[in-house]
Amino acid sequence: MQNTFQKKTFISYIMGTVLFLTLITVWEMHWKAKPVYNAHLDDDRDLWATQRKELENATSEDIVILGSSRTAFNFRTYVWEEMTGRKPINLSGDGRSPIPVLTDILKNTDYDGTLVVGVTPAIFFAPKGSDRYVSAQQWVDYYYNQTYAQKLSFWVSKPLQRNLVMLTATELDFKNDLDLRSVIDNLPIKGRLPYNPGLPKFGHNDEDRNIYMYEAMVTDTTFRNQVRNMWMSFLPKLPTYEAIEVVYDPWIPQIGELLQEFENRGGKVILIHHEAEGPWLKNFERFLPKARVWDKLVESCKCTAYHFSDYDFMSQYNLPDWSHLSAHDAPEYTKLMVQQLIDDGHLKPNN
Repeated sequence: MQNTFQKKTFISYIMGTVLFLTLITVWEMHWKAKPVYNAHLDDDRDLWATQRKELENATSEDIVILGSSRTAFNFRTYVWEEMTGRKPINLSGDGRSPIPVLTDILKNTDYDGTLVVGVTPAIFFAPKGSDRYVSAQQWVDYYYNQTYAQKLSFWVSKPLQRNLVMLTATELDFKNDLDLRSVIDNLPIKGRLPYNPGLPKFGHNDEDRNIYMYEAMVTDTTFRNQVRNMWMSFLPKLPTYEAIEVVYDPWIPQIGELLQEFENRGGKVILIHHEAEGPWLKNFERFLPKARVWDKLVESCKCTAYHFSDYDFMSQYNLPDWSHLSAHDAPEYTKLMVQQLIDDGHLKPNN
């Protein structure tokens, strides 16, 4: 009797395991067949921390990249390495202000190399207390407070993330994440209130935290319009600069002082304002106009600065979402940008 029970239990266990593995396999194949999914490491605070750790041993010959999503989409660190002999430490953060990271570098390191700082006004100038600023500060804090258990968890999860698209998730709230909450929220259940999905994720990162725009943004009008429509849900509603100048007028010089402080200790700052077009450019010229924001920043820090309106090569590309370069154009743009910096004497070529 006991042997019969054990045999049935064993058979049930085998059948359950086979069923589970079958369902997991079908689920994985389902998502891999879609053009806007692939397996990769999540660009989360753990992956960012691996880059931040590189800064501890950085020398004055090293390059550090700061910025937000435009910088991550538009630059390819492997191109920088090919042209200068050094792969930059990529501390950009999608949707996050670079200012907390800059402050961390000033307060907690002796680094005095070259800072390449991408400027997307909406995020770069986000004041203290804003979501953009706080989320970046959280990553900085996590680097210092990361536990051994969290480090081990990241190390163990890396092989799974590299191979299983079903693990796709982000710290940002994208409607096409595959974590359980996002999947449930998107279920078309009869009678439920419409789910407000927000912005779909339209790129994936590599392990050096370069972001590659999905090809669907170029080839699929429907998918591209999901992103554009999300932008249009708030761009026309942005206020004029006059409505918010009481916050930004004192904040911009403070950022300039931080950048100047870095140069005063022997470092070099290179500001790069990537291209924007269409509604992004039109509405932000009203909200954070170049003359009141960018020009004021450059004047206050006296930094080397490149604005897309001043260089033909910086504004020659079509931006599928009006704000970021396609995966096809990013390597060429990086090459031209690095070559400009070499020609201007700000970087040394790889000999």
